[in-house]
Amino acid sequence: MKTRLHIFLGAGGVGKTTLSASLAIHLAFQGRRVGLLSIDPAKRLKTALGADHIDESGQIFWKSETGDGELRAAVLSLPDSLRRWIRDEGLEGDHEQRLFEHPLFQTVAEKIASATETLAPIRMAEWIEQFPDTDDLIIDTAPGLHAVDFLIRPERLLAFFDSKILEWLKWFAGGDEANAGFMQRIFRSGAKSILQALGKVGGENILLSLGELLLMMDRVMFRMVDRLEEARRWIRDPATDVVLVCSPRDDAVSVAAELARILADNDMKDSRIVLNRSISEAFFADEQVRSLFAKTNFPATDFDALFCQYLQSASTIRESVMKRLGENTVTELPVLAGLEQAGELRLEELDRLGSRLRR
Repeated sequence: MKTRLHIFLGAGGVGKTTLSASLAIHLAFQGRRVGLLSIDPAKRLKTALGADHIDESGQIFWKSETGDGELRAAVLSLPDSLRRWIRDEGLEGDHEQRLFEHPLFQTVAEKIASATETLAPIRMAEWIEQFPDTDDLIIDTAPGLHAVDFLIRPERLLAFFDSKILEWLKWFAGGDEANAGFMQRIFRSGAKSILQALGKVGGENILLSLGELLLMMDRVMFRMVDRLEEARRWIRDPATDVVLVCSPRDDAVSVAAELARILADNDMKDSRIVLNRSISEAFFADEQVRSLFAKTNFPATDFDALFCQYLQSASTIRESVMKRLGENTVTELPVLAGLEQAGELRLEELDRLGSRLRR
């Protein structure tokens, strides 16, 4: 596949959204066509990019004057995506309006809003249908361990969609028409007509209402299956870059280590860990810095004494963090003060940070 996928995972408050935005900016500045999709319900992407508004459609956030590089950004809203997918199918007559007004559809849309990580791969695969010239697609996931569902749920969803229930629904909805016998085609046509008619007069019957809903959504559902299959292959592609972001915090390190273990258990062993806001080993190895560790004769209220205690504590914490992360590949990133400042240099600071992340 031409487009390379980058997926950022990690605990909350570790700078995951800022890092995903920084890699996106850097790649765009390098002349690549980049997509940045946030599936974080907190919608931190607008803050990271300093944007007033980002919707779910994939709008251009930045484009070079020469046209060589661009960045499209989107914040996932699955109910809005679902409505757009239905419109894209071009349902006949008043089916679209009836579907949007259907009480079961409204219930489904509400449930979908809470299943972001589970169904987000569908939106990811659709991105390439919309923008086939994308060079890199970067995914900013929601914080915490459950975000790993984004990587492993496609397998579970496909197991359901490939079940006998789906095969029956596909046959009932009109799939594989060429291979259906004469009596099968008659039965299928009659059953659909009967179910549609009963659905209109049996609004209180949950089964008939569900049948009507399925008849109206069949094309959308099967397109979702195709996109899930594509997402599964894409996620498993050896070129896919999975980045686990953590900071020198106990909970953040625990989440990163557990994510690495879950991915390894699911045969995704090539993920890498980024230790954000880190003080590097080279700093602590400097002779002048280490000489401060040995000083113990400062008064208790002396600022230098407090600073030395801070360095000693920071060094101990770093050693503990690296030990807990074990044999995983770890990239350390320092704090960049320029990212906290408003103004024209913000994108340049993001670009500088993103250059450290590129793999």
